[in-house]
Amino acid sequence: MDRVRLIIHSRHWLLLAALALLALALGTAMFSGAKFTSRSANTASLVAGSIQLSSSLPSQAIVAETSGLVPGDSRKGSVSITNKGSAAASVDLKASGLTGTALAAVIDLKIEEVAGSTTTQKWSGKLGTFTTLDLGSLGAGSTQTYQFTLSWPEASKSSSLQGASTSLTFQWSASA
Repeated sequence: MDRVRLIIHSRHWLLLAALALLALALGTAMFSGAKFTSRSANTASLVAGSIQLSSSLPSQAIVAETSGLVPGDSRKGSVSITNKGSAAASVDLKASGLTGTALAAVIDLKIEEVAGSTTTQKWSGKLGTFTTLDLGSLGAGSTQTYQFTLSWPEASKSSSLQGASTSLTFQWSASA
């Protein structure tokens, strides 16, 4: 019987020892103060680009000498447009303020893009019919030269046009 009591007590003792160890392990894990965290931060920053067109002939006529133009004559002029901004731009040329529509209906206008010794025709027609022209993209810091040719066809002789004049304003615009 003493032996049975010893085994019963020793099982109690073993059970108590096991519970004490378990409590100690849980207490250590819970109250150790160890904290595991991980953080990562990313920042974003955005700066808008700019577009700024400048003309080699600000507020001046592209074709400078047009007085005395008669049937069979042509006059040329060039202008360079520069994008001084930091972003590429889509460039348009618009006409406004047309006066002297009778002569404008006779005069031919040709607009060409000049790249070195190569010219590419961008528009051709009667001066009075020009409204808007999409000139394509102009990169940041890039310059493009355009040649304008005004011609009075020989076949368009009319005494009603003697002393006539015409004018219009070209406006360069850009968008991103």
